[in-house]
Amino acid sequence: SVVNIYGHGDYWIVRSRAISIQGRYNATQWSIDGQSATRAIAIGGRFMRGHTLIIEAMDGQMTWDGDAILQDFPSSFEAEGIISASYHELEEPIDKIETHRPIHGVDLDLPHGVRVTVNRWAKHLDVLIAMRPQRGGQDGHCGNLNFNATDDTLESISARMNLRVSAQDSLFPVDSLDTAEVTEKSIADCAPEIRERAHAECEQQQVSQDGEAASESFIEACVYDACFGGEDFAAQ
Repeated sequence: SVVNIYGHGDYWIVRSRAISIQGRYNATQWSIDGQSATRAIAIGGRFMRGHTLIIEAMDGQMTWDGDAILQDFPSSFEAEGIISASYHELEEPIDKIETHRPIHGVDLDLPHGVRVTVNRWAKHLDVLIAMRPQRGGQDGHCGNLNFNATDDTLESISARMNLRVSAQDSLFPVDSLDTAEVTEKSIADCAPEIRERAHAECEQQQVSQDGEAASESFIEACVYDACFGGEDFAAQ
């Protein structure tokens, strides 16, 4: 997801006996009320045979065991029996609110039937993970995959495990340097003329997409992006 409720730092997205998927979160200038966005993911564990894949937002890079990969767009990368990665333009974003094009997408086919789709934006990632329940169980930001969503709340997950990744278990090569606090902003901080214009444009944008009236949550998020994202956000 775009916004992470846990806070800044490195957290477990999926943790099982064989699979380790970690997320690095921090706020960006587009985060609402200082909430965190997914800035990078790291994939490793026994199912990767000791290898580590890291995908960062567009202001970072993608690496395999520390070496840069997928530097061209489009491009592909393979390690036989471990990973097949395709970096290409996607037709639809994971987060339907995102309307910017092109969509820089990474599709990963990994062992154990794990499939990962990543949308790389200017300062954050959107991530979609498809996988089977793992022998011996699993847990993390994505839940325990027991088909009971009621025990996948933050409180329930935190009671089962420590969501923060320890230094010993971290797949990231260095501690996050992306720790600067972002000043919290609200729609009220947006100049009235910009807010009014953004509101009209966001309503029209949503109606043109699906022919239905825009939801209040979409309008609020869209106006916030227009107010504080500026040209950098439009460039996503």
